[in-house]
Amino acid sequence: ITISNIRASGDYAQTNTCGSSLGAGASCTISAVFTPAVTSTRYGSVTITSSDGASPHVLNLTGAGTQVSVAPGSLDFGNQPLGTVSASQPVTVTNLSSGTLPIFDIVVTGNNGTQPDTNTLNFRQTNNCGTSLAAGASCTINVSFAPQAVNTLTATLSVSDNAPNSPQTS
Repeated sequence: ITISNIRASGDYAQTNTCGSSLGAGASCTISAVFTPAVTSTRYGSVTITSSDGASPHVLNLTGAGTQVSVAPGSLDFGNQPLGTVSASQPVTVTNLSSGTLPIFDIVVTGNNGTQPDTNTLNFRQTNNCGTSLAAGASCTINVSFAPQAVNTLTATLSVSDNAPNSPQTS
């Protein structure tokens, strides 16, 4: 088939390895990149126009523009001996908005409850985030694991702020 056009719409761009034609049984890769212009659900598509009788082929895309990024989305501490504290792993909070982001709370939940005595918690956090984050700025939350029982243990790190998708979790 002859490929005459591949284009993205909305807040999406595309790159591809397709070239101007595709032989029988061959394939190519199209990658979509999302760059939201505003905080909300954003729709777009990638349209492939070719000599194929079913052309054009449309791949619909949906993404959510956010004001805050918390990355990575998860941490894995592996096996940790009882009575010891793991090395901390960083979680970065980035304010993607153009204004100051108030930070109301940073808490680890699902952590044998949320007892105030940190010696009874499986997961612990320290951070340098303060009560607000300037536009474009980042802060770091360091999470460590101190298992109190032999078991697979999980928890959720939550950052509460005034962004529409608050709280953000990792």
